Amino acid sequence: MIEEQRNETSVYEFDIGNFVQSFITVVKTVIMRPTEFFSGMPRRGSLFPPAIYLTVCLGISGVLSALIHGGRPLVFFKLLVLGLVVSFLSAGILHLLALKLFNGKGEYEGTYRVVAYAGTVNLLGWIPVVNFLAAMYGFYLQITGLEKIHQITKGQVVVTILIAFLVYLIFFFLIF
Repeated sequence: MIEEQRNETSVYEFDIGNFVQSFITVVKTVIMRPTEFFSGMPRRGSLFPPAIYLTVCLGISGVLSALIHGGRPLVFFKLLVLGLVVSFLSAGILHLLALKLFNGKGEYEGTYRVVAYAGTVNLLGWIPVVNFLAAMYGFYLQITGLEKIHQITKGQVVVTILIAFLVYLIFFFLIF
């Protein structure tokens, strides 16, 4: 019974104790059954498992991107560090927008999980042209997840994501 619960839980949350099998299972479930994944995903709890999961996705993408760009390790570290920092910031912005604009019901932990698990698309982010399609699927994953976590409509989630994107653009132009 305990083993059965552990296997079922690892479908909706990365299980560090069952690292490889859980990683593969979560990747498959997020990509092939995102509505089921985000419906069953825990809404609270430690951010460590989703952050480690995202780190692995970014790490794989970083290594492959670095190889494509002449083996430069700086590409790897930029992708990994920036990806993790941006994931926490993005979750915060999305969370605040969903709460303030649409009375979202979720908590930061759930929002972060959506951002981290939607980061599964980074596994394809190193492939030219495919990376654009993967990013679009990543937006779809965020829409699906945020709809479940915050109990708001798809339209409201799209507005939330678009406003967050505008915030990123403004921030980018102010810095550079």
